[in-house]
Amino acid sequence: MQNIAIVGGGIAGISVAIQLINLAKPGLLLTIFDKTGQFGRGLAYQPRQVAHLLNVPAGKMSLDPVKPDDFLQWLAQQPAFAADEPAVLAQAYLPRALFGNYVAQRWQEAQTRAAQQGVQVVLRPQAVTALDLATPAVPQLQSDGQWLSFSALVLACGNELPRHPAGLQALTEHPAYVQNPWSDTWLANLKPDSKVLILGNGLTMVDTLLSLRAAGLKTPVLSVSPHGYGMLPHRHPGLQLRQFSEGLPEQASLRQLLRLFNRARHQVRRLGISAEPLIDALRPHTQRYWQQFSMAEKTLFMRRLRHLWGVARHRVPLHLHDQLQQQRLYGLLEVHAGQVVQARAAGEQLNLQICSRVHRDVAAQTFDYQSDFVINCTGPEQDYRKLAGHPLQQAIAAGALTAGPLGLGLAADVTSLRLKDGNGAVYPAVYAIGALLRGELWESTALHEIRQQAQLIASAITA
Repeated sequence: MQNIAIVGGGIAGISVAIQLINLAKPGLLLTIFDKTGQFGRGLAYQPRQVAHLLNVPAGKMSLDPVKPDDFLQWLAQQPAFAADEPAVLAQAYLPRALFGNYVAQRWQEAQTRAAQQGVQVVLRPQAVTALDLATPAVPQLQSDGQWLSFSALVLACGNELPRHPAGLQALTEHPAYVQNPWSDTWLANLKPDSKVLILGNGLTMVDTLLSLRAAGLKTPVLSVSPHGYGMLPHRHPGLQLRQFSEGLPEQASLRQLLRLFNRARHQVRRLGISAEPLIDALRPHTQRYWQQFSMAEKTLFMRRLRHLWGVARHRVPLHLHDQLQQQRLYGLLEVHAGQVVQARAAGEQLNLQICSRVHRDVAAQTFDYQSDFVINCTGPEQDYRKLAGHPLQQAIAAGALTAGPLGLGLAADVTSLRLKDGNGAVYPAVYAIGALLRGELWESTALHEIRQQAQLIASAITA
């Protein structure tokens, strides 16, 4: 009997579970661990987040790799969308909570199929506290004080909390500091006139700002990030630059790709088109190029190009972008390039010293800012070596696992998605999916990659 464990009950873990149920023979025992107890939706797709929108069109949000229009078919069955044209729905940016309803239904259907097929599914709302991979073919994990053995182990841990900023290291326990922007418990203490500082200027900042306004905040919000790049909208829906995409070489250095990209960027701008569709055209090839890059090229990319890539890749729906611009126009959102250099407690508030540039051509200035809330939206920590006490940090320190390239995620065989030990040997029955493969694949967190990886892992386990 196969006895399989999945660590993580979010989209990645549930995608693997659904594929395993689809392929499994009777007698399979599938155990899923999740410390939050949020099986299926994950933190990103909770019902309370109605104001938060998907940043990918609905037509690309299917859970099923062989049914790319599955989400659209589900939408067509919902009364609110029954009259909408499928082609229009495919281009729509819908609430994340709605997608969460779709995932929850597909997961419930999979559990029903499992029971009918003689597949046992056990959901354990518990944290995994340690791993033991000394016997490669029989991985073990510890949860709730028990050691449990499995014939295969899939790590689908998802995103970790953001790293504490250097200027706030001494005040991480202060009630005004919010490390977890995806939790809304801190909103209970928000007042209409609260002063809020957001660290970071990406998609999480946008979601947090929407939550703040929905909760009644009336005062201006300050956003501080190292580069201060503004968010970009999805400006050219459906535009496909096939000539550029199909003309890309099989192999290319980082410098060669930059030359090709900049040449194409000048061509499309001559026609009044911005460069974002070029990013979309390059997107299907990024995993291949990332694996070809030398370590020096990857380091250069992370140092010089990562933030530019992130801005161009992770865009917001056009009407949300309009809302952000209106907030800035009316003085309700200020975006600064800079960082917190010092902080001290002032009762229930934090006094911050910020080194900032409003514009690139303006010299940096230092100013003080007193805040009721400092919300960390700098993005999830991706280096498990820096997460003291985390089971993956302990496994890396013990040599049972290896950190991925540049310390991002874990080292793995990119063909099979099986993890490597401290000596580089590939485990026969320990797999990773999603964010854990960031260092190996770079692009590994979008639903497109998740569903493909889930199918590959499930096929390998059940073969």
